[in-house]
Formats: sequence, C-alpha cells, structure tokens
Amino acid sequence: MTLVLVVALLLQTAQSTSPPAAMQAYAEGQTAFEKQDNAGALAAFDRAIALDAQNADFHHARCRTLARLQRHEEGIASCSTALQLRPDSAPILIDRGHYYINVRKLDPALADLTRVAATKLEDYGLYYHLALAHYLNGEFAKAADAYVGCVRNAPNAENRMSCQAWQYLALVRAGRRDEAKALLDGFTPDPATAASAYIDRLLLFKGVKTEEQVAAAMAKDGLQQATVGYGIGMWHLLDGREQRAREYFEKALAPPAQLTGFGAVASYFELERMKK
Repeated sequence: MTLVLVVALLLQTAQSTSPPAAMQAYAEGQTAFEKQDNAGALAAFDRAIALDAQNADFHHARCRTLARLQRHEEGIASCSTALQLRPDSAPILIDRGHYYINVRKLDPALADLTRVAATKLEDYGLYYHLALAHYLNGEFAKAADAYVGCVRNAPNAENRMSCQAWQYLALVRAGRRDEAKALLDGFTPDPATAASAYIDRLLLFKGVKTEEQVAAAMAKDGLQQATVGYGIGMWHLLDGREQRAREYFEKALAPPAQLTGFGAVASYFELERMKK
C-alpha cells in the first residue's frame, strides 16, 4: 500500500469523527510526514491529539512518526493507545509489531504479527516483519515459509529482493539447501533497481562480489554499517568462519551503527546465540 493511499484512508476515517480543527492539524501532520519533516509532523499530530484524543488515526500517525525519529519505545506506546481505540486494526498491529522488532522484543512482535496473519491478510509489510521476527527468534523454517508471502506481496523489485536476501539465509539455516541454491541461482539484480545492501548480500553469496567490494558500503552511514555488517557476518558464519562472523556482528553494533536497524538487531541475536 502506497503512502498516498495510506494517508487518504486515514483522512477518510478521521473525517467522520473529529472536529475540523483537529482534522486540520492532522492533515498538516500528514503533509509534513510526506516531506520527511518528522519534527513538524510530530508537532502537528500532538496538536490533533490535544483537540481529539479519541481518534485512533491520530495516535497511529504519531506512532509512525516517533519510529522515524528512532524513538521506538514512545512509538510503541502511541500505537498501543491507538489499539485501545481500535483493537483489531491490522495496520496498527503491523506497525507495532515492526517497532517491537526494532527494540528486540520478539515475543510481543510475534503476538501482534501472527494475530494479523491469522486473518489471511495479503500484505508485504506483514509478511516481511513476521518472517523477520521468526528468523530472529531462530525459527528458520517458519521464517522461510513466511518469506514466500513477502516475495509474493512485494510491491516492486527492490522490495522483492529484500525479501529474498533474508529468505536465502532462512532457507539455508532451515536445512533447505536445494531451495536456497535455486533462489541464488535464479537471482539476477533488476537493472532498473539501484544497488542496495540486500542485493549486495545475495551477490556476495553468489560469488559475484567480493567481501571487500560489499564491505565498502559500511562507511556510508550507520544503517548501512549495520545492514552490510550483518550480511557479511552471515557469509562467514554459514561457511564455518565463526570468529570472522563475530567480528562483523560486533561491527554492526559499534558506533555509529543504527542500533534499531534490522542488521544491528539481527547481529545482537547472533552474538547472543554464540554465547550459548
């Protein structure tokens, strides 16, 4: 679902219940959110809530904005308030499940995401985060199965390849090596898609790119440091080089890595498994 459609649906829902001044603040927040003005969006959503605290959409929008600001615990609290007002909302449950993963709380993440999955909803975000939660929890077969839904619902080539980058790891770790090989053998980057850490991960495993070529992207920013570091760490781990894997997992968690990024979260759980 595109951001424009999400905004339209949220506005449509809110308009039926909230006073005009609250709706105006909410609309201003959505405009700011689309422009990546997260501080402005948060201020506007706070104004909307001050005028009407009973509208679940306002709290949900605040939740998503706080997550963008890397204030995930506060975002989870706002999503929880939204769910008190609209308990069965799939979009809110998916977002809260997503943010629980960011803060390494897998049990509540799985509770939210499996609850939505039980409704048979076909949604890219649902399957992406459900599969990831299973993967991080060491439930690799469940993760591999859920990534099928992720690939099926991917809205574009880049999203599909992101699913496949995690799916490959899940398949190997689930012992389904023939499926993993087939995925890798059939993988070719879409020429219309810009290079990404997930594409590089698959190309590294395929032998098309070297460790040095892929590792160079770690210097771009904290998110790339974590994402790429985890991918290279797994390349070493699955080939039996545990110490080299550990070094990359530690790099994925070292400043200035974005610690709420999935690469950092996954690296944390890998290091925890190594302790055992």
